Amino acid sequence: MESPSLYLFVGFLACLLGTIPFGPINLAVVKTTIDYDRRSGIEIVFAASIIESLQALIAICFGALISSFLDENVFVKFFLAFIFLVLAIFIFTRKSKPTLEKRKNRPVSFFRNGLIISVLNPQAVPFWVFALATISQYFDFQYMGLTLAGFLLGVFIGKLVALYGFVVASTYLKTRLQESSTLVNRLLAGILLFIGLSQGWNAVNSLVV
Repeated sequence: MESPSLYLFVGFLACLLGTIPFGPINLAVVKTTIDYDRRSGIEIVFAASIIESLQALIAICFGALISSFLDENVFVKFFLAFIFLVLAIFIFTRKSKPTLEKRKNRPVSFFRNGLIISVLNPQAVPFWVFALATISQYFDFQYMGLTLAGFLLGVFIGKLVALYGFVVASTYLKTRLQESSTLVNRLLAGILLFIGLSQGWNAVNSLVV
C-alpha cells in the first residue's frame, strides 16, 4: 500500500492547482480582505478549506452517482442558475464601503459566508470527479483509512495555502482601496453571472435533448 504522505502530496497539488484560477471563492476572499481585514479573509479561507475536503470526500464516495443525478435533474440546474444570477446582481449593484481600520462590530460571520459560498459552488464536486479520474491514470490509489485521511488533509492544506496567497495579495490592493474593491466586485459579479448563465444553458440543453 502506498504511503499516506504520497496521498497527501497528490491531494495538496491537485487542490492547489484547482484553486489558483479565479473563481467565486478566491475572489470572495480578496473582496472580504479588502473591505474588512486579513482576519475576515482568513475566516473564509478556513471555511472553504473545510468544505473543499468534504466535497473531495463526496466525490470519492459518490462521484459517479452525483454526476448522474445532476445530469438527470434539470430542476437542480435551474435552481443553481437562479441562485448565482441573484448573487451576481446583488454584488454588482452593492456599493462597497471598504476600510483600512478593523471594524469592532462586524455585521456578519465571514466563516459562515465562506461555508455558504463553498457549498453553493456547483463546480467543486465535478472538479474532484474529474481530478480523481485524472489521478487514477497515474496512481492506483485506494482511498481508505490513513491513505484517505492523508489525501483529504492534502486537499485541506492545498486549499488553505492557495487561498491564503490571495489574502496576502489583497494587502497590495489596499493601496488603492476604493478602486480595488469596485474592481473585485465587478469581477466576482461577472464570474457568478457566467456560472449562473452556464448552469441555465446546460439546463435548457437538457430539456431540448
